[in-house]
Amino acid sequence: MTLSLLCPVCSAPLKQHQASSGFYCDNKHHFDKHPNGYWPLLSNTKAKSKPQVESRQQMRGRHFLLESGLFAPLIKQLQTVLLDLCTSRGETQLQHIDYQCADGFYLRQLVPALAEANVSCEHWGITDAENAIFAAAKAETPANLLLLALKKLPFEAQSIDIVTVLDSPLKGKECIRILKDDGRIVLLQPGVRHLWQIKQQVYPDLVEKPLQLNLPNDVEIESQQQVVFVQSVTGEQALTLLDMSVFGWRANDQLKHQVKSTAIADLEFNWQVLVLKKRL
Repeated sequence: MTLSLLCPVCSAPLKQHQASSGFYCDNKHHFDKHPNGYWPLLSNTKAKSKPQVESRQQMRGRHFLLESGLFAPLIKQLQTVLLDLCTSRGETQLQHIDYQCADGFYLRQLVPALAEANVSCEHWGITDAENAIFAAAKAETPANLLLLALKKLPFEAQSIDIVTVLDSPLKGKECIRILKDDGRIVLLQPGVRHLWQIKQQVYPDLVEKPLQLNLPNDVEIESQQQVVFVQSVTGEQALTLLDMSVFGWRANDQLKHQVKSTAIADLEFNWQVLVLKKRL
Protein backbone atom coordinates (compact mmCIF):
# COMPACT_ATOMS: atom_id res chain seq x y z
CA MET A 1 0.00 0.00 0.00
CA THR A 2 1.26 3.45 -0.88
CA LEU A 3 -1.61 5.46 0.66
CA SER A 4 -1.46 6.39 4.34
CA LEU A 5 -4.58 5.61 6.35
CA LEU A 6 -5.79 7.37 9.48
CA CYS A 7 -6.86 5.75 12.72
CA PRO A 8 -10.69 5.79 13.00
CA VAL A 9 -10.39 6.32 16.77
CA CYS A 10 -7.88 9.16 17.09
CA SER A 11 -7.05 10.16 13.47
CA ALA A 12 -3.35 9.44 13.95
CA PRO A 13 -1.52 7.93 10.95
CA LEU A 14 -1.79 4.16 10.74
CA LYS A 15 1.21 1.92 10.32
CA GLN A 16 1.09 -1.64 9.01
CA HIS A 17 2.56 -4.78 10.51
CA GLN A 18 4.49 -6.51 7.75
CA ALA A 19 3.88 -9.99 9.13
CA SER A 20 0.15 -9.79 9.94
CA SER A 21 -0.86 -6.94 7.54
CA GLY A 22 -2.82 -5.43 10.43
CA PHE A 23 -2.80 -1.70 11.21
CA TYR A 24 -1.87 0.20 14.35
CA CYS A 25 -1.21 3.79 15.41
CA ASP A 26 1.16 5.33 17.96
CA ASN A 27 -1.76 5.61 20.40
CA LYS A 28 -1.93 1.78 20.50
CA HIS A 29 -5.13 1.31 18.55
CA HIS A 30 -4.94 -1.94 16.60
CA PHE A 31 -6.95 -3.18 13.61
CA ASP A 32 -6.31 -6.76 12.56
CA LYS A 33 -6.95 -8.00 9.06
CA HIS A 34 -10.01 -10.23 8.90
CA PRO A 35 -9.23 -13.85 7.96
CA ASN A 36 -11.36 -13.40 4.84
CA GLY A 37 -9.19 -10.61 3.51
CA TYR A 38 -10.63 -7.22 4.48
CA TRP A 39 -9.82 -4.70 7.20
CA PRO A 40 -12.48 -3.66 9.76
CA LEU A 41 -11.47 -0.07 10.54
CA LEU A 42 -14.10 0.59 13.15
CA SER A 43 -14.05 2.31 16.51
CA ASN A 44 -15.35 -0.22 19.02
CA THR A 45 -15.82 2.55 21.56
CA LYS A 46 -18.73 4.10 19.69
CA ALA A 47 -22.08 2.43 19.19
CA LYS A 48 -22.61 4.35 15.95
CA SER A 49 -19.64 2.50 14.46
CA LYS A 50 -21.54 -0.82 14.58
CA PRO A 51 -21.41 -2.37 11.09
CA GLN A 52 -24.52 -2.24 8.94
CA VAL A 53 -25.99 -5.38 7.42
CA GLU A 54 -27.71 -5.67 4.05
CA SER A 55 -30.59 -8.06 3.46
CA ARG A 56 -29.17 -11.46 2.48
CA GLN A 57 -32.04 -12.04 0.06
CA GLN A 58 -31.49 -8.68 -1.65
CA MET A 59 -27.73 -9.21 -1.78
CA ARG A 60 -28.18 -12.63 -3.36
CA GLY A 61 -30.67 -11.35 -5.93
CA ARG A 62 -28.48 -8.37 -6.76
CA HIS A 63 -25.42 -10.58 -7.17
CA PHE A 64 -27.07 -12.92 -9.66
CA LEU A 65 -28.61 -10.03 -11.56
CA LEU A 66 -25.35 -8.11 -11.97
CA GLU A 67 -23.35 -11.22 -12.85
CA SER A 68 -25.91 -12.13 -15.53
CA GLY A 69 -24.45 -9.58 -17.96
CA LEU A 70 -27.62 -7.50 -18.02
CA PHE A 71 -25.65 -4.31 -17.35
CA ALA A 72 -22.94 -4.95 -19.97
CA PRO A 73 -23.52 -1.67 -21.92
CA LEU A 74 -23.22 0.30 -18.68
CA ILE A 75 -20.03 -1.49 -17.65
CA LYS A 76 -18.46 -0.77 -21.03
CA GLN A 77 -19.20 2.95 -20.68
CA LEU A 78 -17.90 3.09 -17.11
CA GLN A 79 -14.69 1.37 -18.18
CA THR A 80 -14.22 3.96 -20.94
CA VAL A 81 -14.87 6.92 -18.61
CA LEU A 82 -12.53 5.65 -15.91
CA LEU A 83 -9.80 4.75 -18.38
CA ASP A 84 -9.96 8.22 -19.95
CA LEU A 85 -9.71 9.87 -16.55
CA CYS A 86 -6.76 7.76 -15.46
CA THR A 87 -4.75 8.11 -18.65
CA SER A 88 -5.34 11.87 -18.80
CA ARG A 89 -3.77 12.37 -15.37
CA GLY A 90 -0.41 10.90 -16.37
CA GLU A 91 0.66 10.16 -12.79
CA THR A 92 2.78 7.15 -11.87
CA GLN A 93 0.49 5.93 -9.08
CA LEU A 94 -3.18 6.88 -8.84
CA GLN A 95 -5.50 6.34 -5.90
CA HIS A 96 -9.08 5.22 -6.58
CA ILE A 97 -11.86 4.66 -4.05
CA ASP A 98 -15.13 2.92 -4.85
CA TYR A 99 -17.52 4.41 -2.29
CA GLN A 100 -20.16 1.99 -0.97
CA CYS A 101 -18.63 -0.80 -3.05
CA ALA A 102 -21.28 -3.35 -1.99
CA ASP A 103 -20.08 -6.85 -2.98
CA GLY A 104 -17.36 -5.41 -5.25
CA PHE A 105 -19.12 -6.08 -8.56
CA TYR A 106 -18.13 -2.79 -10.19
CA LEU A 107 -14.54 -3.08 -8.98
CA ARG A 108 -14.30 -6.56 -10.50
CA GLN A 109 -15.39 -5.11 -13.84
CA LEU A 110 -13.33 -1.91 -13.79
CA VAL A 111 -9.99 -2.87 -12.23
CA PRO A 112 -8.99 -5.52 -14.83
CA ALA A 113 -9.77 -3.09 -17.66
CA LEU A 114 -7.41 -0.52 -16.17
CA ALA A 115 -4.72 -3.12 -15.54
CA GLU A 116 -4.97 -4.31 -19.13
CA ALA A 117 -4.36 -0.73 -20.25
CA ASN A 118 -1.24 -0.58 -18.00
CA VAL A 119 -2.73 2.07 -15.72
CA SER A 120 -0.90 2.19 -12.38
CA CYS A 121 -3.64 2.61 -9.81
CA GLU A 122 -4.26 1.47 -6.25
CA HIS A 123 -7.90 0.57 -5.67
CA TRP A 124 -9.94 0.73 -2.48
CA GLY A 125 -13.42 -0.64 -1.87
CA ILE A 126 -15.19 0.81 1.16
CA THR A 127 -18.57 0.15 2.75
CA ASP A 128 -20.30 0.14 6.12
CA ALA A 129 -22.13 -3.15 5.40
CA GLU A 130 -20.29 -6.08 6.96
CA ASN A 131 -21.86 -8.87 4.90
CA ALA A 132 -21.29 -6.87 1.71
CA ILE A 133 -17.55 -6.46 2.32
CA PHE A 134 -17.41 -10.14 3.30
CA ALA A 135 -18.96 -11.02 -0.07
CA ALA A 136 -16.53 -8.71 -1.88
CA ALA A 137 -13.58 -10.41 -0.22
CA LYS A 138 -14.97 -13.88 -0.89
CA ALA A 139 -15.30 -13.00 -4.58
CA GLU A 140 -11.61 -11.98 -4.61
CA THR A 141 -12.37 -8.39 -5.55
CA PRO A 142 -9.06 -6.84 -6.73
CA ALA A 143 -8.88 -3.97 -4.25
CA ASN A 144 -8.00 -3.11 -0.66
CA LEU A 145 -11.33 -3.71 1.09
CA LEU A 146 -12.26 -1.67 4.17
CA LEU A 147 -15.24 -1.96 6.50
CA LEU A 148 -15.72 1.44 8.11
CA ALA A 149 -18.07 4.19 9.21
CA LEU A 150 -18.82 6.45 6.25
CA LYS A 151 -19.33 9.65 8.25
CA LYS A 152 -15.57 9.99 8.71
CA LEU A 153 -13.36 8.26 6.17
CA PRO A 154 -9.84 7.18 7.28
CA PHE A 155 -8.09 9.05 4.48
CA GLU A 156 -6.20 12.32 4.55
CA ALA A 157 -7.69 15.39 2.88
CA GLN A 158 -6.87 15.72 -0.81
CA SER A 159 -5.28 12.27 -1.05
CA ILE A 160 -7.51 10.56 -3.64
CA ASP A 161 -7.41 10.99 -7.42
CA ILE A 162 -10.72 9.34 -8.37
CA VAL A 163 -13.82 8.48 -6.35
CA THR A 164 -16.49 6.32 -7.95
CA VAL A 165 -20.00 6.48 -6.48
CA LEU A 166 -21.88 3.80 -8.37
CA ASP A 167 -24.33 2.34 -5.91
CA SER A 168 -25.51 5.26 -3.80
CA PRO A 169 -26.18 8.99 -3.94
CA LEU A 170 -23.37 11.46 -3.28
CA LYS A 171 -24.07 12.69 0.24
CA GLY A 172 -22.10 14.59 2.86
CA LYS A 173 -18.65 16.12 2.51
CA GLU A 174 -16.28 13.17 2.95
CA CYS A 175 -15.89 12.15 -0.71
CA ILE A 176 -15.16 15.77 -1.55
CA ARG A 177 -12.79 16.26 1.41
CA ILE A 178 -10.53 13.34 0.48
CA LEU A 179 -10.51 14.25 -3.24
CA LYS A 180 -7.48 16.07 -4.62
CA ASP A 181 -8.18 19.54 -5.97
CA ASP A 182 -7.66 18.22 -9.49
CA GLY A 183 -9.33 14.88 -8.73
CA ARG A 184 -12.62 13.65 -10.14
CA ILE A 185 -15.76 11.94 -8.89
CA VAL A 186 -17.56 9.52 -11.22
CA LEU A 187 -21.21 9.46 -10.20
CA LEU A 188 -23.76 7.01 -11.59
CA GLN A 189 -27.39 8.10 -11.27
CA PRO A 190 -30.63 6.79 -12.78
CA GLY A 191 -32.02 8.87 -15.62
CA VAL A 192 -35.62 9.98 -16.08
CA ARG A 193 -36.80 6.83 -17.86
CA HIS A 194 -34.70 4.31 -15.94
CA LEU A 195 -36.77 1.15 -15.32
CA TRP A 196 -39.76 3.02 -16.73
CA GLN A 197 -42.01 -0.03 -17.18
CA ILE A 198 -41.43 -1.07 -13.56
CA LYS A 199 -41.84 2.47 -12.28
CA GLN A 200 -45.22 2.70 -14.04
CA GLN A 201 -46.47 -0.14 -11.85
CA VAL A 202 -45.40 1.71 -8.71
CA TYR A 203 -46.74 5.11 -9.84
CA PRO A 204 -49.98 4.59 -11.86
CA ASP A 205 -50.14 8.31 -12.80
CA LEU A 206 -46.47 8.52 -13.79
CA VAL A 207 -45.47 11.34 -16.14
CA GLU A 208 -42.01 12.14 -17.46
CA LYS A 209 -40.33 15.06 -15.67
CA PRO A 210 -37.03 16.87 -16.18
CA LEU A 211 -33.99 15.26 -14.59
CA GLN A 212 -33.03 16.57 -11.14
CA LEU A 213 -29.50 15.80 -9.96
CA ASN A 214 -29.35 17.47 -6.51
CA LEU A 215 -25.56 17.66 -6.36
CA PRO A 216 -23.58 19.16 -3.45
CA ASN A 217 -22.63 22.81 -3.90
CA ASP A 218 -18.93 21.93 -3.63
CA VAL A 219 -18.84 20.19 -7.03
CA GLU A 220 -19.72 20.98 -10.61
CA ILE A 221 -20.30 18.83 -13.66
CA GLU A 222 -17.35 18.43 -16.00
CA SER A 223 -19.04 15.95 -18.33
CA GLN A 224 -22.35 14.12 -18.50
CA GLN A 225 -23.22 11.09 -20.60
CA GLN A 226 -26.33 8.97 -20.99
CA VAL A 227 -26.30 5.19 -21.17
CA VAL A 228 -29.59 4.06 -22.68
CA PHE A 229 -30.64 0.57 -23.81
CA VAL A 230 -33.49 -1.92 -23.51
CA GLN A 231 -33.35 -5.50 -22.25
CA SER A 232 -35.77 -8.36 -21.76
CA VAL A 233 -36.03 -9.35 -18.10
CA THR A 234 -37.80 -12.09 -16.19
CA GLY A 235 -40.24 -11.31 -13.42
CA GLU A 236 -37.62 -12.36 -10.88
CA GLN A 237 -35.08 -9.95 -12.41
CA ALA A 238 -37.68 -7.18 -12.48
CA LEU A 239 -38.35 -7.68 -8.78
CA THR A 240 -34.63 -7.49 -7.97
CA LEU A 241 -34.32 -4.31 -10.03
CA LEU A 242 -37.27 -2.88 -8.09
CA ASP A 243 -35.61 -3.74 -4.78
CA MET A 244 -32.36 -2.09 -5.98
CA SER A 245 -34.11 1.10 -7.09
CA VAL A 246 -34.58 4.31 -5.12
CA PHE A 247 -38.36 3.87 -5.33
CA GLY A 248 -38.49 0.20 -4.31
CA TRP A 249 -39.54 1.06 -0.76
CA ARG A 250 -42.89 2.25 -2.12
CA ALA A 251 -43.89 -1.22 -3.33
CA ASN A 252 -46.07 -3.32 -1.02
CA ASP A 253 -46.14 -7.12 -1.05
CA GLN A 254 -49.05 -7.26 -3.50
CA LEU A 255 -47.25 -5.06 -6.01
CA LYS A 256 -44.02 -7.03 -5.61
CA HIS A 257 -45.91 -10.25 -6.37
CA GLN A 258 -47.35 -8.57 -9.47
CA VAL A 259 -43.91 -7.48 -10.66
CA LYS A 260 -42.40 -10.91 -9.99
CA SER A 261 -45.11 -12.72 -11.95
CA THR A 262 -44.69 -10.73 -15.18
CA ALA A 263 -41.73 -10.71 -17.57
CA ILE A 264 -40.95 -7.44 -19.39
CA ALA A 265 -39.91 -7.73 -23.04
CA ASP A 266 -38.39 -4.26 -23.49
CA LEU A 267 -37.43 -2.75 -20.15
CA GLU A 268 -35.78 0.65 -20.47
CA PHE A 269 -32.44 1.24 -18.78
CA ASN A 270 -31.39 4.87 -18.57
CA TRP A 271 -28.37 6.04 -16.57
CA GLN A 272 -26.52 9.29 -16.25
CA VAL A 273 -22.73 8.98 -15.90
CA LEU A 274 -21.42 12.24 -14.43
CA VAL A 275 -17.81 13.31 -14.02
CA LEU A 276 -17.62 15.90 -11.25
CA LYS A 277 -14.85 18.25 -10.18
CA LYS A 278 -14.39 20.49 -7.17
CA ARG A 279 -15.47 24.11 -7.20
CA LEU A 280 -12.22 25.92 -6.37
